[in-house]
Amino acid sequence: MTTEILETLLARRSAWPLMAPAPQAGELETILQAAATAPDHAGLMPWHFKVVQGDARQVLLQQVLQHPDAQTEQVQALRGKYTLKLTTAPLVIVLAARMTPHLKAPEFEQLLTAGAAVMNMLNAAHVLGYSGFWSSAPDPLGSLLNQVMGFAPQDKIIGLLNLGVPVNAPREQAPRAAWQSYAELWTGS
Repeated sequence: MTTEILETLLARRSAWPLMAPAPQAGELETILQAAATAPDHAGLMPWHFKVVQGDARQVLLQQVLQHPDAQTEQVQALRGKYTLKLTTAPLVIVLAARMTPHLKAPEFEQLLTAGAAVMNMLNAAHVLGYSGFWSSAPDPLGSLLNQVMGFAPQDKIIGLLNLGVPVNAPREQAPRAAWQSYAELWTGS
């Protein structure tokens, strides 16, 4: 069983675009619970997520596009991109790193921990048979999502986690890099 789990994890690839089905309620709870297994120095849980599915995806898109700060040429030029990011997958999790000033857990560590929480969710979704795509949400989309969805002022939007199943059959992928290309055994000599 351990070998099967490792083979499953090593086979994970991002997929886009995604379609239904999305994880069901119990599966979604498992995926979200996987975030809590991230290394978390000082126990800050420096992440906060908002799950958007079904018709709520269109509602979110409309609220983002109608926000007063979205009435710029820059945002209007990105309408299509925002539509794809917020409505293509059947389930979208808006991801934020929740920064808390702490002497023993600097901001960079909290960001890494939030990223580890997201990766754990992505892996859990994969083990459950779903595909995922973690996309960025650079400003102005990040700040628009922060305002529209009511994230806290200390929250930094770190992207969107889209979940579902691939629209297209998986295509032949280039082999992953061998670990020796990015890691070495240090012997001290």
